[in-house]
Amino acid sequence: MTKILLINQYFTSNKELPERILATMPLNLLYLASYLKHKGIGCKIYDFGISDFDEIIIEDNRIRNGISNKKIIEIIEAERPKVVGIGCVYSRHYIDVISIARLIKKVTPSIKVVLGGNHATAFCDMVLKEESIDFVVRGEGEITFYELCKAIIYDNLNYENINGIAYKNSHGRIIKTHNRELIKNLDELSIDYSIVDVNKYAKVSYVSPFLMRYPSIGIISSRGCPNECVYCTIKAVWGRTWRGKSAKNTVDEIELLKTRYGVREIAFLDDSASINKRRWNSICDEMIKRKLDVKWSTPNGIAHWTLDKPTLKKMKMAGCYRVTFGIESGNVETRKFLGKPYSLDQAKEMIRYANKIGLWTICTNILGFPYETKEAMEDTIRFSKKSGTDFAAFYLLAPQVTSEVYDIFKKEGLLNFDFIFNDNIFDIEKYNEMNKIVNDGGTPTKYFTSEEIKEIQMRAYKSFIIYRALTFLNPLRLLRKIRSLEDLKYAVRLINIGFKIMMKSFYKKTTKALLYE
Repeated sequence: MTKILLINQYFTSNKELPERILATMPLNLLYLASYLKHKGIGCKIYDFGISDFDEIIIEDNRIRNGISNKKIIEIIEAERPKVVGIGCVYSRHYIDVISIARLIKKVTPSIKVVLGGNHATAFCDMVLKEESIDFVVRGEGEITFYELCKAIIYDNLNYENINGIAYKNSHGRIIKTHNRELIKNLDELSIDYSIVDVNKYAKVSYVSPFLMRYPSIGIISSRGCPNECVYCTIKAVWGRTWRGKSAKNTVDEIELLKTRYGVREIAFLDDSASINKRRWNSICDEMIKRKLDVKWSTPNGIAHWTLDKPTLKKMKMAGCYRVTFGIESGNVETRKFLGKPYSLDQAKEMIRYANKIGLWTICTNILGFPYETKEAMEDTIRFSKKSGTDFAAFYLLAPQVTSEVYDIFKKEGLLNFDFIFNDNIFDIEKYNEMNKIVNDGGTPTKYFTSEEIKEIQMRAYKSFIIYRALTFLNPLRLLRKIRSLEDLKYAVRLINIGFKIMMKSFYKKTTKALLYE
């Protein structure tokens, strides 16, 4: 019998809008389990997701990227836990969390089901209207979840003294306790990789053709972001704060992943890894000093205004080979609106210098802000071309209900999903309709319909791909990337992928078909 189970959810999608999602390392749950273990409480993590697309299950009108209900029931009956914790990070996948919770309660009604994460924190009142949910851990979870588990295990029914939770009392009234203070020193938190099968998650990395080395694992060296981007949702958990692990602690973790598990590439998954420039440089210094020979990248984006040429050069020396710059818009007014009023000239300088020293560069952009004009979006496309970035991603804005930009869309009469979250009964059909509108991309704006936004996105990709393909005919640009045989092999692979995408750009009609089919 395991007293505490932590579950990494499966993900489903509608057949009309299919998604293929493989299980990734559940770092959020791993930190919780590590803290419980440190405090002497036994805990297991079960992943209900899948690590092979052949395991996808099709049921009714949905595609499940995860294990079957039969297997889930077998796990619950075998473990007989007192507490099950489920990460509830994504609003769009809350429907799956509810399905899992209901199944657990059907198997063993006495199990206490606890939700945590961004969505659960932001909408704890709505979440607790669901009968299958007993508690919500609001905000940062380690200490709060430990204290709650301890109370449940020892049948201490006085939950009011546990900061950071929400629950229903014996009269059905929702109680919210005082907020939990954030952990000041993240080095106090350990992460015990022996709790999960690291090799299982490392194996998933082989699916991506864009990595330089395999296997690869993602890590998080900091929490939060102090910026105020209107589309951001992480503030529900972290607020507008930022805290980072020390350089030594961070590089110790990377070294352990390499020596014990054979990991050869790392992805920094921080929301804002380089905000503290001194710490970021120290991480690079530590990696150089230890001669780790690990390649790494920043796929979640890095704040260009926190970088300078010496820092980029040090990143390259420390093993970085690809930098993703979160540009989001090439229009000055749009950047002010979205919360990034930083110099585009400085961004261009960093991108070009990164290219010069042999780093691969990606710029992320977002199209479809509520007041964005055609001219503003053209500025974004133009900047992506002229900046020199190797590749540009053009995402369509998805105004998640926990973001500030959602409130702006609502104020302008463009969206309103409040009725879903104010209902006493969770309506799955209404929730599916909301997700279709928000996550299919191309939310209607003041000036454009959904279809018009999608057409602009497709044109942006086609225009950029053809433009960049022509510039890659310049041998000097490519030679700057190649410093070794490994670099050459990687460049050949990327050029092959880029050529295929360019050819598809002449006849594919959607961005999904262009980039992923």
